Amino acid sequence: MGKRHKFGGCGGAILKMGKGKATIRDVNGQIVEGEIISAQEKESVFQKSVPILPIPLAYLIAFLNMVPGLGTILGAIIHIFTGKSSYDSKLKGVIVGLITGILQALLAVVVVGWFWSLMHGAYFVRKANAHEHPEECGQSVV
Repeated sequence: MGKRHKFGGCGGAILKMGKGKATIRDVNGQIVEGEIISAQEKESVFQKSVPILPIPLAYLIAFLNMVPGLGTILGAIIHIFTGKSSYDSKLKGVIVGLITGILQALLAVVVVGWFWSLMHGAYFVRKANAHEHPEECGQSVV
């Protein structure tokens, strides 16, 4: 077994990536090739508030988000009673979720909120799928 390197956020520069392999220049200037074992998507402050829900409920939330903020606010309310989010505190997840839904509704006037709401609804579904089928998504979610 070869030497292990941690690449993310340590000052290394990725030179080449593809087909599960990466070539990087590490912090010491050495060029190292390695296999990508896993990758984790960084969640935004708003995405962290999305609770892990059963897939059918996540689809319902996504559908309701066609009315900007409606599904997001409902998701935050559901989060009070069940599920967990990427935040350590349930209260923080609920508050950020409610603020997100309100912002989506307010920004719908300038169309931005409507697109944000649709993308956020899709994220509910992605997070639910990643939690129920982590091997298919190639990632782990809280």
